[in-house]
Amino acid sequence: MKAKIGRSRWNLWVWIFAFLMTGGIYAASMRFMHPANQSPPAGSSFPWDLITGLDVLCGIAIATGGFTIAAAIYVLNLKDCRPILRASLLASFLGYIAAILGVLSSARSAGPVAGGTHSFLCGIAWALLLVGAVLALEFSPDLCGRFHIPEPARWVGVLNAPLLFLSVILSLLYQSRLAGMLQAIPEKISPLWSTPELPFFFFASSICAGLAVIIFASLHVKRGTGEGLSPERVAALARILTVALFLYLCARIADLLYRGIPVLVWKHNSESMLLGLEIGLMLVPLLFLMEERHIKNPRMVYVCSAIVLAGLMTNRLNTCITAVESAVHVRYFPGWNEWLIAYSIVALGIAGFSIMAKRLPIY
Repeated sequence: MKAKIGRSRWNLWVWIFAFLMTGGIYAASMRFMHPANQSPPAGSSFPWDLITGLDVLCGIAIATGGFTIAAAIYVLNLKDCRPILRASLLASFLGYIAAILGVLSSARSAGPVAGGTHSFLCGIAWALLLVGAVLALEFSPDLCGRFHIPEPARWVGVLNAPLLFLSVILSLLYQSRLAGMLQAIPEKISPLWSTPELPFFFFASSICAGLAVIIFASLHVKRGTGEGLSPERVAALARILTVALFLYLCARIADLLYRGIPVLVWKHNSESMLLGLEIGLMLVPLLFLMEERHIKNPRMVYVCSAIVLAGLMTNRLNTCITAVESAVHVRYFPGWNEWLIAYSIVALGIAGFSIMAKRLPIY
């Protein structure tokens, strides 16, 4: 009976994935063949769309968080955290792939970087090559053993650390560039999200997202393959996530108060509700994870990590869509093609992690 239930669940997810990928490919082809019919139209006062917020901004955030966690493991020489290292590198790799697909999908309409799509795409491509090289070096002993070929020389592994640090620097530069793009037109950005500290907030939230992705993916893979992080490692990651969430929320609320924005005064409008949702999605898991009994419960940690990822998505969508809606008084609702493209890229990233975790010794 259990085997039949597992198979039916797997078939359900396969059908959902097939629907999203088929719809995403069709929507992307229509978007490229008829760019003038897309929403928002090219040249409108609304510069960004759902694909930019969900795939480009969130993809780079997850990549930056994964890189930073991997670099910290290298610097601190945490040998017990090798499974976390590989999972974070794989998440970073897939995050950059999602960002590249998002840039390509948005390039024919409003585009994430009007007038600079080519240079922005080249920068992400370089970052993708770097993380690909780091992944290849990290998995080279296992792959050589599987295919019965001589292992590379030991000095090749020395390249891992410098390549990884270069990747972190490049990721931080792109986080800053994204924040700079959003700050370049302050008259079109709501003061709730327009702040000089936006690059720092992007980086701090990316650390939370990187930790949440590792936890979320580990428990999914463990359910499907039996391999994943131990409950002790999950609890350790949950404690680090608690500290990261606390620091991020303190800095975010302090910035709002310093700029004279009354965060405790309720205003019945969409931007106040969405700001409250964004902060609430980060605050709720923090409150749960502050209790040790919840940290020791892998399922509760999994739920909290999912809520954190939802908070990251809400933050990035608020920053590039809600903030502009409020400032320019233009309502934006994604078209059917944007929904399909955006979520097909997300589904591709999740499926990619699951397949690679089954084929490679991630954990």
